[in-house]
Amino acid sequence: MTASVRIPAAALPAWVRGLLEGAGLEAGAAGTVAEALVETSLRGVDSHGIARVPVYADRLRAGGINPRPVPRVVRSSGSVALVDGDGGPGQVAGRFAMDRALELAADGGVGVACVFASNHFGAAATYVLRAARAGCVGMAMTNADVLVVPYGGAAPALGTNPIAFAAPLPDGGVFELDMATSQVAMNRVFNARDEGRAIPSDWAVDADGAATTDPGAAAAGVPLGGYKGYALALMVEVLCGVLAGAAVGRDVGRLYGADAEGQRAGHFLLALDPERLVGRERFETLLAGLLSDVRSVPVAPGADEVLVPGEPEARARAERERDGVPVEPELWGTLRALGDQLGVSAPPTV
Repeated sequence: MTASVRIPAAALPAWVRGLLEGAGLEAGAAGTVAEALVETSLRGVDSHGIARVPVYADRLRAGGINPRPVPRVVRSSGSVALVDGDGGPGQVAGRFAMDRALELAADGGVGVACVFASNHFGAAATYVLRAARAGCVGMAMTNADVLVVPYGGAAPALGTNPIAFAAPLPDGGVFELDMATSQVAMNRVFNARDEGRAIPSDWAVDADGAATTDPGAAAAGVPLGGYKGYALALMVEVLCGVLAGAAVGRDVGRLYGADAEGQRAGHFLLALDPERLVGRERFETLLAGLLSDVRSVPVAPGADEVLVPGEPEARARAERERDGVPVEPELWGTLRALGDQLGVSAPPTV
């Protein structure tokens, strides 16, 4: 297999922004999406990073994503707001909504913003990290096109419906969690298919509902932990789709294969100011102590260390900022070909 190339981290934002602008996305929105995708790739979450540029470009050029979105609050009362995503990229609506939630939290201690009329919004961690860096506890969720079977079912009925959480730590640190309610995010299955790799047998099922290791035969994902992940996915669907008045379940538009159709997805963003409860400094100290205690547990046979959520991503970011971001050969070729079509030169490799 051909080795991946590495692109200097500093060169990625302008390149990704240029590709999105070349596909028709307004400059400010392109910058927002590029920032989110690059941050995600830096954190080692390649399934939701710059690998999503080709499908976003296809959807922009086909009309499935509004290239000049203007998200707006259509209803607000107390600490909650309802946001119209205006059919634009989910990253634009998601950032707008989290910023509104942070404004509400600054005023009353907590803020919740629900979004409708949106599209794929990438890694949910992007939004909760924004909240934690502002000194708040953050939560973010989204529904998605159906790719996951319900527990006991043989056909997909729910999205991967992720849940993300982040909170501030002393000295500017952040604790973060970002997880799909499926066994894995389905983009990891798609990436394995594109790269010619087999997948573990508990990631997906084929068209008959049987477990498969062939990503090309994968027809749907499976819930994380069986019925528990299934229940969590339904909770996310309620908060993001039902509560926002967005598309729900099978009515959410497809990310792939329906480029001219908006997804009409829904998001849920929450910001909570710990100063209104235990106090920020005390909160950060207690949380740091908790994580330290968890890390101090004896290491199990066969394991290398006890990690807490977010540590692998932080390590990946440090390594990739230093050595460049690896891009698999097929994606590198696809992105370069897209750049040739749009007149956007590829950056140099490391």
